[in-house]
Amino acid sequence: MGLLANRLTDWLGGKRSGTINPAQWLVDWVSGGPSSAGVKVSHKTALRYTPFWAGVRIISGTIAALPFLVYQRLEDGGKTRVPSHPIYRLLHDRPNPYMDAVTFIETRQAHVLCYGNGYAEIQRNGAGKPVALWPLLPDRTSRKIKDGVPYYEVQVTGGEKLSLRDENVLHIKGLGFDGYTGYDVVAYHKEALGYGIGVKEYGARFFANGATLSGTLEHPSSLTDKAYDRLKKSWAATHEGLSNAHRMQILEEGMKWNAHGVDPRKAQALEVQKFTVDDVSRIFNIPPHKLGSMEFSKYNNVEQLAIDFVTTTMVYWFTKWEQECGYKLLGPEDRRKMFCEILADGLLRGNVEARTKYYEAGRRWGFLSINDIRAKENMNPIGPGGDVYLDPLNMTPAGTLPARPSAGLAGGDDDDLDAVRAAHRELIVEQWRRVIGKLTKGRIKGVRPGWWHDQQRWAREVLGPACAAYGSVVGANGHTPEVLQRFCRQWIDPERSLTDDDAPALAEMLMEQIGGSYALSQ
Repeated sequence: MGLLANRLTDWLGGKRSGTINPAQWLVDWVSGGPSSAGVKVSHKTALRYTPFWAGVRIISGTIAALPFLVYQRLEDGGKTRVPSHPIYRLLHDRPNPYMDAVTFIETRQAHVLCYGNGYAEIQRNGAGKPVALWPLLPDRTSRKIKDGVPYYEVQVTGGEKLSLRDENVLHIKGLGFDGYTGYDVVAYHKEALGYGIGVKEYGARFFANGATLSGTLEHPSSLTDKAYDRLKKSWAATHEGLSNAHRMQILEEGMKWNAHGVDPRKAQALEVQKFTVDDVSRIFNIPPHKLGSMEFSKYNNVEQLAIDFVTTTMVYWFTKWEQECGYKLLGPEDRRKMFCEILADGLLRGNVEARTKYYEAGRRWGFLSINDIRAKENMNPIGPGGDVYLDPLNMTPAGTLPARPSAGLAGGDDDDLDAVRAAHRELIVEQWRRVIGKLTKGRIKGVRPGWWHDQQRWAREVLGPACAAYGSVVGANGHTPEVLQRFCRQWIDPERSLTDDDAPALAEMLMEQIGGSYALSQ
């Protein structure tokens, strides 16, 4: 071994390095050295490359910002949050006394995106229950197997190595063919990252030196060394750097300036920068527009692209976290009835118009109640009255229609009736505000003849589902379309100037004409 060590030392030019705190030459030798572009690529230099930094920050920040919750399965197939569970506190609030949940999750996910693995030690009490999560460095932690039993080896300060049992390490891993660890992302994509970093550095030097050699100085005779140095320093001080571009220079002793054109190949090299963003996009499976490349994105499809980012990029990582936390943090008994889930509903929420149509259809066809809709909009329930589901009469088998109650909800509790009416009134008010908003814009822009008639028809389409739902509740849905048509013809008129403040009164009057009333004073 001594002979081999001496030969290696001679081959490396007499340089020596230990493995506890390795020198940079050893790190480069182990990682394969610089990329083909001549750029050294490490985890730190990769993060200095802005597209790579953006990809890591966006994915890790998105996961960290979402609520990480613990649910209990219900017998009817539903679920309910369990904020009193100890794991809920670790994932949602603070995994340990020194770190909040956002920082903890963000850092672990950033480690996965750079190193392929993110680790955390699970501290347990005497009963084996998790009480804290402590971060581990990915470059000092590795998963090993001995006698068929997996464990984790952690290198601590001073070169000491500690072994942790497999169940006591939370391990989020990326793609890896052995199923035990993920591939080092930076090492595997060194060439693509090195190329992007090299193009970036080229562009920086291109502008630092005045963007290009735009001309040459011609002197009628030879210059002395002293005159040459003085001229060179004077020219550099005056013209080098982007801020000194296009400045004037006084030429002496008969010197002439010969202008040259821009080398198109050098200018084209700068165009390559935008294509290097696509490489990072492919590495992380993240849409290019999230990295700032809007070449194939339009403002009219940004919302759809945001949803596409969740479904194609984030769901993969959500599942990784949910399965690992559910298995390592919940005990065998808890896993039968509980599970961990990242709440991503807010990211999948479409635009206002699409959500309104969905809620209208859900309310009309009976698969959404008022409280269901309010929950999806992050609003509190209105009470038991908001849990009423409508039964579409036109979908009832022939001959099975029950007798229609004479008025209202027969035998219903007054408080429940008030709550139901209030909920419907709120929906109708919101639809009136939508109608008034469009009328206001039309009045400002100026409209064609017949526009107001078209808006009456459109308003009936917007208000129709909510009014029909209210009419069915109070037993007056038979004449609701006629009432709504007459009401829209009366109030949607160029002679009337409606504002948002009129929406509650319009809703109240419309509900009163349909049948039943919920007073504004209530």
